[in-house]
Amino acid sequence: MLEIELSAIPDSDVDTRTLTALLEEFRAKTGTRVQLREMTWGAAWPDLMTVASHGKGPDVSHVGGTWVSSLAMMNALRPFKPAEIEAMGGAAAFMVPIWESTKQYADAHTWAIPWTAYIYVICFRRDLLDRAGVEADDVFTGVHSTAFQKLREAGVAEIPWLSPFIPAPYTDLLHIAASWVWSAGGDFINHDGTHVIFDSPSAIEGLSHWLDTYRAVPDPYKQLGSVETVALFHEGRAAAVLTDIRAAKDFISHETNPQIRENLGVIPIAQVPWTAGGSFVIWQHVRGYPERERAAVELVKFLTNTGNGLRWAREVGSMPARLDVLREIYPDENPLHAAVMQAASHGRAYHTVPLWRRIEYQLAQELGACLLEANEKPAEKSEKILRAHLEPLARRLNLTIGN
Repeated sequence: MLEIELSAIPDSDVDTRTLTALLEEFRAKTGTRVQLREMTWGAAWPDLMTVASHGKGPDVSHVGGTWVSSLAMMNALRPFKPAEIEAMGGAAAFMVPIWESTKQYADAHTWAIPWTAYIYVICFRRDLLDRAGVEADDVFTGVHSTAFQKLREAGVAEIPWLSPFIPAPYTDLLHIAASWVWSAGGDFINHDGTHVIFDSPSAIEGLSHWLDTYRAVPDPYKQLGSVETVALFHEGRAAAVLTDIRAAKDFISHETNPQIRENLGVIPIAQVPWTAGGSFVIWQHVRGYPERERAAVELVKFLTNTGNGLRWAREVGSMPARLDVLREIYPDENPLHAAVMQAASHGRAYHTVPLWRRIEYQLAQELGACLLEANEKPAEKSEKILRAHLEPLARRLNLTIGN
């Protein structure tokens, strides 16, 4: 029996069980056994770099969408053929920002097929905000600091606002900040990847809005991670929380406190939501083995089809990258519908330039350092803190990329 290997980055035991079941169905359907190699988000990048540099390892890999351009730059990936893409629904079948992440700047090849989508949203209690007399858009844009103050002074909840601190090696702080940067008219790098611009006035303005939202979190809760902040909202102790789409979906489950479920409001971060996800890539080294190469393509086609996309979304709670599945999972009456559809229609991904993964990692580390300094120096202006950290980083990176 033909055997190929898939590496995946599950978020939970449910992910592993569901994926294992799908792979067994694929074996029964095609006669190809798929060996599953599990990775973690914290360690996956160096593991994938080893595969890319050695030219051996899994046949297919589940990767973060922001990693695709860097892996493609290393000539480590096998591009998908036009006929293969059409057989999977074509570009129009997927969310635009996610599809854009499958390509490189000024390169017509498609290097990955989207599987899941990922966004951050703000969940809040409508009843508590109404009682405080504030509008959700005013509080959570990062501009109206007086609205944060009003929410605190109203005393409608033990904790008015929560936003998780997610340190390196995770890059979530950057992903969260991106929406404010883009909404302020800024960016992190120019289109062709020749110059970083996250130290520009518009980028610093957006990053200041982002940092101000973290500074609005009450002191005892500034260092809490995602699990802890979500738990506090679940318990009814917080009026609002910034969280990911998967946790937001849990807030409307039958197990949630009815008062929270019935009063749940959800909005995207700022006006241009960061929108990314996970994709499947096929490695270049598979091209030397035609049978495995064909099986790898069939596996990606199988896992990303509409039926399995629906199953994955329903069983593990992940946001799908396919538009037909997205509409099925988040119909008009779903509290998450508006935020999800805004991401699908107005969301953005990072520019797909070759060195983005290196820039992404270093920038996320500096944003974490900015956040810690802001907590230690409450009287210091956010802009001053950001410039002290980001201007030297921008100079170093621009020297690295040749400018």
